[in-house]
Amino acid sequence: MKKNIKVIYCIELALLLVNLIFYGLIKVIPSKYNIYLVITFLLLMVVPLRLFFGKQKNKSYYAGYTNRTIITVLMIMGMIIYALGLILNFGKGYGYNSQALISALSVTSLVLVMEYFRMLVIKNSYSNVKTIIIFTVLLSALEIFANTGIGTLNSSYRIFIYISKVIIPILAENFLCTYLTYKVDIGPSLIFKLTVSLYMYLLPIVPNLGDYLLSVVKILTPFIIFYIINRALVEEEKSKRIITNNTLKVFSIPIIVVLVMLVILVSGVFKNKLVAIASNSMAPTYYRGDAIILEKMKPEDLRKGDILVFERSDRIITHRIVDIKKKQDTYYFTTKGDANKSADGYVSTSDDVIGKVDYVVKYVGFPTILVNELFERS
Repeated sequence: MKKNIKVIYCIELALLLVNLIFYGLIKVIPSKYNIYLVITFLLLMVVPLRLFFGKQKNKSYYAGYTNRTIITVLMIMGMIIYALGLILNFGKGYGYNSQALISALSVTSLVLVMEYFRMLVIKNSYSNVKTIIIFTVLLSALEIFANTGIGTLNSSYRIFIYISKVIIPILAENFLCTYLTYKVDIGPSLIFKLTVSLYMYLLPIVPNLGDYLLSVVKILTPFIIFYIINRALVEEEKSKRIITNNTLKVFSIPIIVVLVMLVILVSGVFKNKLVAIASNSMAPTYYRGDAIILEKMKPEDLRKGDILVFERSDRIITHRIVDIKKKQDTYYFTTKGDANKSADGYVSTSDDVIGKVDYVVKYVGFPTILVNELFERS
C-alpha cells in the first residue's frame, strides 16, 4: 500500500512538472500540436503504470444504472440546447471532412488514454481524498493545455471567456469523471467524456448558444449527473428498488422530449422548420431522403444564390434563386434546381415564400418520404 501511494506521489510530481513545461512552451510550440504532446506524455505514463499496478478488477452493481443515468441526462441536456437553437438559431458543425476526422480521432485518443490513466491512479489511491483531489486538478490542467485556444489569450476579455468556456467546464468534467471512476468504474466516465467531447464532430448543426449559455450548460451538466448518481448511491442502503424505479422514470423522459421537439420542429412554430426532400433536383447540394432545416425569412431579405423554400400547388419546393425582380411591393423569384439544366417554368411571388435553406441533415427525411408514398399508394 505505502509503495503504491509513493508511486502516486511521483505521478503527481511528474504531472506538475509537465504542466509547468507546457506553460513555458505555450508561445513556442504551435497550439495544434498540444493535444499530440499530451497524448504522448499520457501514454508514457500509462504503459509502466499498467505493468506496475497490474490488471484492475472493476465490478460494480451500479455500473448499469450509472451508465443509463449519464446517457439519459446527456440526451435531455442535448434536447434542451437544441430546443434553444430553434429560438437562437443554429451554426454548422465541423463537417464530414478529413480534417474533422483527424480532430475527432485525436480527441477520442486523448479521452481514452486520459480516462485509463485516471482509473489506474484512482483505483490505487486507497481512498486518499487529498491525493485524489490534487491528481484531478493536475490532470485538468493537462487537458486545458491540450486545448488549442490557450495560446491566443491576448486580452482580459478573451481570458475571461476562456476561463468561463474552457477552464471551469474542464474542471467540472474532470471532477465528475474522477467521482464516477472512484465510485463505480471507468465505463461511466468514458461515456460522459466521449459524448461531450465528440458531439460537435458528429452532428451536422450545433446551436448558437453564445458564450454565457454555453458555459452554463457545460458547468450544469456534470453537476446534474453528480447530483442524481450521488443521491442514488447514498440511498442504496434504504432500498435497491430506488435505483430501478428512478431509472425507469428518468429514462422515459427523453422519449417524450424527442417527440415534442420533432412536433415543434416539423410544425415550424419557431424560426426554423424541418422539411424532408423528396427528389434529387438539388443534387449534389442535397439528395432525396435528406432533410433541410429552413429559416423563415421575409422576401426582401432573400438574395440571388439563396436556396428558396416556397409553396407551389400545395407542394413545398426547395430550389436556388437565379433571378429576383421587384414590381411595386411584390417580389418575383426565378428558381432552378442545381441538378436541372434549365430554370423552373414558373415564377414564385412573395406570397409563395416560406424561407430559405439553412442546413442539411443527411438521410433524416427518408421515414417521412416512405410514409407519404405509402399513403399515396393507398
